[in-house]
Amino acid sequence: MGRRPAYGLAGLPIALVVLAFAPAAGAQQPPPSAPSREAPAQAIPPVEAPLTAPPAPSGAPPVPPAVAAPAAPMEAAPVAPAGKQAPEQPPEVVEAELLALEPSARPRLSLAVGMGATRDAAGFSSGGHFIPAFFGVGGFGDGLIGFDLGAFSSSASGRFPTTDSPVDRLALDAFGVLRPAARVQPSDQRYRMRVLRTVGIELGLGFERDGQVVISGSRWVIHTGARIELPLTTGQAGELRLRLAVRRAFGLYTPELSTQSGSNGTVLVGDSTELYGALAVVF
Repeated sequence: MGRRPAYGLAGLPIALVVLAFAPAAGAQQPPPSAPSREAPAQAIPPVEAPLTAPPAPSGAPPVPPAVAAPAAPMEAAPVAPAGKQAPEQPPEVVEAELLALEPSARPRLSLAVGMGATRDAAGFSSGGHFIPAFFGVGGFGDGLIGFDLGAFSSSASGRFPTTDSPVDRLALDAFGVLRPAARVQPSDQRYRMRVLRTVGIELGLGFERDGQVVISGSRWVIHTGARIELPLTTGQAGELRLRLAVRRAFGLYTPELSTQSGSNGTVLVGDSTELYGALAVVF
């Protein structure tokens, strides 16, 4: 039989010693500590290495280290304010405001020019005669009540024989006009209703100048009259009408004109009645 090596028996005691001390060494080693939940571990930011310039060659002046430019500050984005919507107004309120802004309606104006005749007995021995006359009337108000200014002129000189001594009349009147049916069914636009609403009564005061070729006199009169208008056109902006009217002036006193010619030496200027037709523009 061969001989066993002597190092095999010698290593047996060493192995036994190692096995005996191994558990004790493991018990003395502290167990790994668990992370604490109360204080979290703070992360240490990495330290940036300073920028260093490359080594300068021998004999050259040292180059200062480069300094990093600071970052530009970031501008905060503007925040749009929350839009406030205006409260919606009821339709009635809006309509009332619009009506308040509209200008108030003005009264309608009128202008009439026409021809007619006056029946005058002053200076005639055989009673009254018809004398041509001219009329012009302007005013405002086309509703229930209006106000007008009228001018009247008659021309009798040279139209009759020398045995008569007629007078020429020139008058200026200011009078009100009352239309009783102006507010009767205003929405009814039938022709007869439109004519009915134009019927008016006149009442006012006037001044009249009466004269012949070489002499004249004057008097104050009370103006009375009536009118009716026939619409020729229709429209909201304006209308053209044919006015038929009568004027009667009552003198507050009677002038006397003395003359040597004619059949009468003294002419008494009395009242007269005028009828005329005129084209009237209402706008």
